[in-house]
Amino acid sequence: MSAPPRISIEDARRAVVEHAAPLEAEEIGLDDALGRVLAVDAVAPDDLPPFSSSGMDGFALLAGDTRNPPVRLRIVGEARAGALAGMAVEPGTAIRVSTGAQMPEGADAVVRQELTQPGDDEVMVLEEVAAGNDVRYAGEDIPAGATILQGGTLLGAAEIGGLAAVNIARPAVVRRPRLALVSTGDELVDPGRELEPGEIRDANRAALTAATRAAGADVIANLRVGDDLAATIATLAEALQGADVVATVGGVSVGPHDHVRPALESLGADQVFARVSLKPGGQVCFYIAPDGTLVFALPGNPASALTAFRILVVPALYAMLGRSQMLHTARGVAAVDLPGAIGRTSVVRCSAEMRDGGWHVTPNGDQRSHILTSMLGLPALALVPDDREVLHAGEPVDIEFVG
Repeated sequence: MSAPPRISIEDARRAVVEHAAPLEAEEIGLDDALGRVLAVDAVAPDDLPPFSSSGMDGFALLAGDTRNPPVRLRIVGEARAGALAGMAVEPGTAIRVSTGAQMPEGADAVVRQELTQPGDDEVMVLEEVAAGNDVRYAGEDIPAGATILQGGTLLGAAEIGGLAAVNIARPAVVRRPRLALVSTGDELVDPGRELEPGEIRDANRAALTAATRAAGADVIANLRVGDDLAATIATLAEALQGADVVATVGGVSVGPHDHVRPALESLGADQVFARVSLKPGGQVCFYIAPDGTLVFALPGNPASALTAFRILVVPALYAMLGRSQMLHTARGVAAVDLPGAIGRTSVVRCSAEMRDGGWHVTPNGDQRSHILTSMLGLPALALVPDDREVLHAGEPVDIEFVG
């Protein structure tokens, strides 16, 4: 029986995104909003600034009173941040103001303190100022009713500060995708103890758990199963409970001890694709479970698993979150020759350096699929097209930043 044909990375991603439905919204507090994705546009209920205020320490006055300086004005009060003046500015008067203080009624300008000679009851204004000078007007940053952030925005520190400033205390964000991870193989053990003959430590479980969280999803189950078909079926059935995405690692080939694909088929999952023109990680398979859960069967070699996860699983998580698929992508330049493979897009694990106005990428050591150190400190994946055996130094190349 011949192997199924490989599909391109582009077609594979398209199929993944088409099956990844956006998730529902939930309201959360701002303290929990870092790294979350807005579900809908955030519309400001209030002005920012909420009132007109002084942009400098000085004196609030009528700009017309400063013509033909120097001029002497009578000080009739003081306004500080959080404390109103309690009286209005009238012709021939001024009110001392601090930065951020609400503008007193009647005033239309502020003169900076360094442009004055203040006394106890009077102030000498040394320069003319125009109306609006050093005044921060209500709503000049964000007027009430304006869209401050669009749905799909990833919330960072500045975005959270903006929401707080306009009184959006509980933004509506997309629920985090729930991912169940299943490691397969009799040889796998957790780190923390000495290995018995033939055992290896399960690096993929830790790496993919971290990669899942970095993409904005939650790991709701972290399971392991040996090389047994019945046990694999039972473990996958458990993983499918409550998950939006299931990712298996290993056991995806066609050997006598590779049980993931027949286990998924026995559970009624429909195969969307079985091989991708991708190196490493081309053995990745994609299924849809009967309940609609997305299932990715990843190869077991560490570099292959992480590469396939970044190329295919992360786009699914982004689609569920409503995040842009263009995040972390750029056009770079090969600093040295990059290896390719006819018929398969080669994903070269690289170090990236910004110089001469662009990203220059260099392969990060041994590129074989079992070499985990090729992923250490990895900032970028360089995608060498499937019609190139080598992409020469100085040629442009698409890159995707990890994270």
